[in-house]
This record gives sequence, structure tokens and C-alpha cells, in this order.
Amino acid sequence: MPPPAPADPPEPDCQPHGPPRPRLLSCLATALLLATLASGCSAPLLPVFTVSGDAPSRTGLTPLGDGAVFGNDAGRVIRLDGTGRVLWTVETGAEIELPLVVTDDGVVGAVSGGDTLVALDADTGHERWRAGGQPPVAALAAADARLVLLGKEGELRSFPARTGGMPLRRGWNASLGLRGRSPPRALVPLERGVLAVGPAAVLLLSAEDGALRWKAPARDPTGAVLEGDALWVAEQPGRLVVLDVQTGAQRRVVSLGPRPVSPPSTALGRIWVGLEDHSLVGVDTHGAQPAWHASLPAALVGGVAEWQDRVLVPTAGREGRLLAIDLARPGSPATARVDSALRTRPLVHGNVAWVLAADGRVLGFRFR
Repeated sequence: MPPPAPADPPEPDCQPHGPPRPRLLSCLATALLLATLASGCSAPLLPVFTVSGDAPSRTGLTPLGDGAVFGNDAGRVIRLDGTGRVLWTVETGAEIELPLVVTDDGVVGAVSGGDTLVALDADTGHERWRAGGQPPVAALAAADARLVLLGKEGELRSFPARTGGMPLRRGWNASLGLRGRSPPRALVPLERGVLAVGPAAVLLLSAEDGALRWKAPARDPTGAVLEGDALWVAEQPGRLVVLDVQTGAQRRVVSLGPRPVSPPSTALGRIWVGLEDHSLVGVDTHGAQPAWHASLPAALVGGVAEWQDRVLVPTAGREGRLLAIDLARPGSPATARVDSALRTRPLVHGNVAWVLAADGRVLGFRFR
């Protein structure tokens, strides 16, 4: 493994834009404050480590122990410890595009070449088994001790994670509303099963045999996230739909305005979505506070994370700006620039924020 490349220098300090108002900032004021990010006037985040897999990556970071595991376009699976040091690297033989998953019994699952499921021992990286010839895979999830994949044509397959073998199969293409070039969007593990997100519906399915627990209609969703006992589904027509996780019944609908371009994610008691006009919206989960809006220097397409009472926002522009926004002082975020798009959700370990850049580097940052 080559030595880590030096991290890009942090951006220069700037003076804060003044104390926050006693009351909540209005949506418009917040957007105007964050628009100043484009001028680079912000405090830096300090680099802690940088390591590269020597190939571009689209998988995002999956937490494993006090570190992470990720894949890349060269077909490598790489595990890092809590300091960013490489613990092991495995060559799977073909590009890895989908996020990796980790089961409760210590198996890392990866889809290699779009149609081969590879199971690795989380401790050593040793390949336990692989199953080639799967239908082209749209999404992968870990549910307890099973690896569950959803094909682009709607077939759900469930494998015992440690042994592999013949999977349990169930087809859901018609129920998900699959059509032409519109495959399933996501597979989200939940306590009672896995949530299959399709163009026209979301289905809660058993991870054991793929049986249907409930179905709810949806309109071109970008993804779904669980918060408490509610599922929040972002839909491309510009709204958030809130469903009861036990029954799938609709509880409320929140208008977003512009079209969402990211899946929903949670932080600081809000549901966050990136919009096509390069803005960010945060909706209070209890409906007690007004929505929080901000303009970003580039689109959020992956998702946010919560970090030391701030919202950690990766942006997908060429500059690859990472923003740590204090909602009470939104005009003075801490920032870092990595010069490569940040298209996946950050990972937080203690006081260090981890991000995976599109060029394949994993970078760790902390506050000054």
C-alpha cells in the first residue's frame, strides 16, 4: 500500500458574521448567510489522516468497529481502523459500486461487477464465499445474519451470511412499479425486515423469506430513513411523506418545493434533504419548528451526519467542500475543501469526521 497522500491545506479563517438572533433565524436569512460560503469565508477543519484505495469510489463508508470499510472501481474492498490505517485489502475482481454492508455475525457483503455477491470475514478479509450469476443488483442490505439483495428487475434474494448456499427468492417487480429504466432505489434494513424502495411503492418485506408485511404508494422516491417509529420518504415531486413503520399508514406530508436530489437523512432532530437548486432543507421531526433552509456551494446528493451538535454536509461540486454547520450560527460553518466531489454520507467516529471523496481518498477531519 503506498504511503498516504498529504491532505489538502485547510481554508483560511474568517471572522464570524455576528451573534445569532435570540429567536430562530428565518428561512430566507439562513439561506443568505450560507450563501457567503461561496466566497470561502469560513473557519477550517483540520486534517487528521488521508488514505487512498488508488481508484475512484462510489460506495461510501460503512462503519465497522471503530473504523470503516469501503470498495472502489478497481474491485478492492478496504478496511480501515480508527486511525485511518489499512487493516486489510481484498481484490474481488471487478468494480464495486453499491455500498458495502456488515452483518451481525461479522460478514462484510459486497457486490462485485454488478452481479456477484462476495462475503468476506470482517476480521481478516478472508473470502468466505461468493455467488456469481445474480440478476443485476440494484441494492444490498444486511439484516441480522443475512445478506439480502434486490435485483434491478425486482427479485429479492436472501442468503445466510456465513455460509451462502441457495438463497430464498421472491419477485416484487409489479408491486414496486418497476418500468423500463426505472429500477429499485434502495433497500433499507429495519427491525421487522427490509424496506424495498421502488419507483411507485415502498414495501416492508421479511428478510427471511421476502414475504410482504405492508405496502405504501410512493412517487419516484429518492430514498427513505427511519426516525423513531416513523419512516420518512423523499419523493421527487418535491415532498416528504411520513409513514407509520408498523403499518405503512400515511401520517403527514411535508412540501419541499424543489425536487429532491438526495435520500433523506437524520441529524439534530430533523430530516435533511438536498434539493436540485443546491439548497438544503431540514424538517423538524415533531413539526414544532419551521423548516430550516440554506443555500449550499454545490448540491448535497449523499446525506448529512450529526457531529458535535453540528450538521455535517458533504457537497458534490468539484471543490468537494465539507461543511460543519452550527444551526445557531449558520453563517460561520467550519469547512474543508478536498478538491474531489463528496457524493456519499460522512461517517462520524468520536471527534473525527470521515469522508470518502469520489477520487477514492478517505479523509479524517477534526475541529481546531
